[in-house]
Amino acid sequence: MEHLLVSHWYKNTRYEIQSINGTEYIVPCEYGSVYDPINSENEMMTDALNLGKYLTENDLGQNGMVLDFVHEYGLLGIMPDIAGSDIGKNERVIVRDNIFTDSGMVDVNEFAKRFFPLDNIDLLDKANKKGKLRLYYRSPIYSTMFLRKYRYCEPLEWVKKYFKHLYSFTISKESKLTEFIPPRLTYKIDNRNGLNLLCEYDSLKAMIDLAFAKAVTDDKKPLRTCKHCGKLFYATDIRSEFCSARCRNQYNVYKSRAKHN
Repeated sequence: MEHLLVSHWYKNTRYEIQSINGTEYIVPCEYGSVYDPINSENEMMTDALNLGKYLTENDLGQNGMVLDFVHEYGLLGIMPDIAGSDIGKNERVIVRDNIFTDSGMVDVNEFAKRFFPLDNIDLLDKANKKGKLRLYYRSPIYSTMFLRKYRYCEPLEWVKKYFKHLYSFTISKESKLTEFIPPRLTYKIDNRNGLNLLCEYDSLKAMIDLAFAKAVTDDKKPLRTCKHCGKLFYATDIRSEFCSARCRNQYNVYKSRAKHN
């Protein structure tokens, strides 16, 4: 794993929630930049779990919490995550098993319209194919999402459903983990700076899913609940019981006060 290179992800500077044809979408409003979320994959994964916990337990402020996550990390990349074949190569696309839609074969442009509701998109247009940009050796489906001529959006309720679904695995019996749908990812050998294994995540969701899968199968049980605030956190120290030094200190203060009352 020392030579593993991980592809980057794109996030816009600002997003907002818009109602489009009766469906609420998270819509990018300003251009953004490419960044490397793998450097904070465990923090991102626990942020996703804690957001799922909040959405499961609270009705107020949900949209604001979701936007905070998206502004920090970007959209999930649901479109490539549930596509079992690369979009734009054929008239129909395979939709793999997922928590959002039925699986099967669908018209490629009909499928894409779910994620480009503001654009008149034709993924089979030869002119589009000629102008496609390849980002960081990513697949054409990734490039289509982030070409400036289109605005890739995600249904708000689908995004919320994902976070709640991911969190549900932490409060269910361990046997439920076998129902976890593995993420879609590919790899190749790259030789730009010596031979390296380049892992291609087609979605941010895949990165979160894999980080979660690694955490729950780790013998050290790094995914834990803070003894003070109740948040989920990734423990880098096997002895950790708190998500932060602040929580540890506050817990000890309250515990000390209780002894003297």
